[in-house]
Amino acid sequence: MKKALQKVICSTLFIAMVLPIAACGKKDESWTTISTSQEDQNVVNADVTKITFAVPDFCKVDSNHLKLFNEELQNDGHNYQLEIKTLADEEYFSSLENELKNGNVDVAFLGLGDGSNSIISLINSGLLLNLDEILSSEKGKALYDSFPKALWESVKCNGHAYSIPNANASDLGVYAAFNKDYIEEAAIESWDGSIEGIYKIIKNVKWNDEEAPRLQYLVSDFDFADMIRCEFQNGLLYDYDTMKIENPLESEKFINYFKVLEQMKSDGYLADSVSYYQNTSYADENANLTSGKFLVVLATGEPDEYLLKNNICIKQTNSYLSSRINGSIGISKETGNQDAVVDFLGILYSEEKYANILIYGKQDEEYKLADGFPVNMDGSEVHDNYLAKICLNLFINVHPVKDDIFTHNRKETFFAFYDDIKLSPFIGFEADYAGAGTISNDLELFMEKLSQKSLDEAVSAYSGKFKSDGIDAYIDSVKKQWDSFHQ
Repeated sequence: MKKALQKVICSTLFIAMVLPIAACGKKDESWTTISTSQEDQNVVNADVTKITFAVPDFCKVDSNHLKLFNEELQNDGHNYQLEIKTLADEEYFSSLENELKNGNVDVAFLGLGDGSNSIISLINSGLLLNLDEILSSEKGKALYDSFPKALWESVKCNGHAYSIPNANASDLGVYAAFNKDYIEEAAIESWDGSIEGIYKIIKNVKWNDEEAPRLQYLVSDFDFADMIRCEFQNGLLYDYDTMKIENPLESEKFINYFKVLEQMKSDGYLADSVSYYQNTSYADENANLTSGKFLVVLATGEPDEYLLKNNICIKQTNSYLSSRINGSIGISKETGNQDAVVDFLGILYSEEKYANILIYGKQDEEYKLADGFPVNMDGSEVHDNYLAKICLNLFINVHPVKDDIFTHNRKETFFAFYDDIKLSPFIGFEADYAGAGTISNDLELFMEKLSQKSLDEAVSAYSGKFKSDGIDAYIDSVKKQWDSFHQ
């Protein structure tokens, strides 16, 4: 849970495109921005097709690794040469748009999509290739098979795929960890995945420890959305069951979730200090968690080790892939080598040895594997190069580090997770949020208010602000767009 949240924080800053290198770790001077000069890129012969890949300039890759990568491709008969073109991160998207217009790049990092409109702007600019026909053809088969089908669905914008899925898009959803020392297994098995269901279970258990609340609530932000089968976009609530778009403060599902939590606080089942938003309580900061003094832990992400015990039963809610675009990489519409680019990307994302060379270098020369994890030849920890993995979309086909999700049987587990995941019924719909104004910020402020005021007080304080900021007209506009798309 803690490790997963750290990755989310790093990714969120990265999406904003203002992330300095130090944000995800101390700068390592041995990792340098790749030069785009022909000498450094090391063209081997005239028959090689150069593939230019645009990334922000905080993407750091060892120049020797790139050289070895290109040599390995050509030794195996793949006549491609990867050239990485770095663009200043402060104006990355405006620079990228110009590079795409002028046909200077073949492939580009597009941001992480989810939570950012940058990818939508690039798609609407008409500068990215529509991948639908390519992915259904024999030429695109290796690329298509490199990612789960559900992830390909999640990159659709207005019904079409213009980007390659973000392989770091895993959202493990919400889970409840029940303590079997106090709760009968029949009660645990009866849990329906709701906050009301937890309340029903814990209020029927005898509990005499006044210092340890029955429920440990470790859900952050809007991650509880899986529990109410909704998602939040630009201040609006999208209901999966009714397929309606609503004002959250007028949604029975949304309000009832907090009503139940508030009642649990009133009953003494939940600590008064617990915030329903941006909670930062971890196991190492809470003795009740590590000692097992709880009935239920409600949390997001990956369970921490203190919960992986025989007396703890972990029940996962159904995770949903958001309808926001989970794309990360796009192909330029102006590329002069469409077939070559598609073939190259199929190789990059399907064959693990090339990706590992690019990130770690030559195995048993620059690094070795220890218990399945890469380490330096002297046994010390390798440089994770997390930002390069993000920019080049290399997660499932490189050796994992210990902090990664899906560390064992990596690719099989990754695919199995997405085979079972549910898709938002709003997949492919990307509304024009021009009328959003400050409404999205209003919802964030409302959530923060919940830590200071009662639910009724928070609703009263912000209902009027939502109205004055034009939420009725805004919802009406998005509903019309949705009705048109849905028809």
